[in-house]
Amino acid sequence: MSLRLGMNCPHCQRRAQIRTSVALTPTLRNVYFLCENVACGHSWVATLEAVRTISPSGIPNPAINLPVMERCEVEEVFDLLRSGAQRTIFEALRTGLER
Repeated sequence: MSLRLGMNCPHCQRRAQIRTSVALTPTLRNVYFLCENVACGHSWVATLEAVRTISPSGIPNPAINLPVMERCEVEEVFDLLRSGAQRTIFEALRTGLER
């Protein structure tokens, strides 16, 4: 299953497109969004940060230190992703964290 990365416009709540992104560090990016609602036209910058490891890398970078999620957290993430609901990864993770 593939989830489309993105978010809704904070003003009109319509879907927004990622126009580009810029790496700030190996774990942090600025992501540039544009609302798909022509009448709204809002554009903004969000940040995307790698914060935890779900499954360790087969070729780890020794300069990167992301904490490994607890087993119960990993199971919750996979349950959310398997639920079949069409959501952004932001929505799936937010739902999991609110539990």
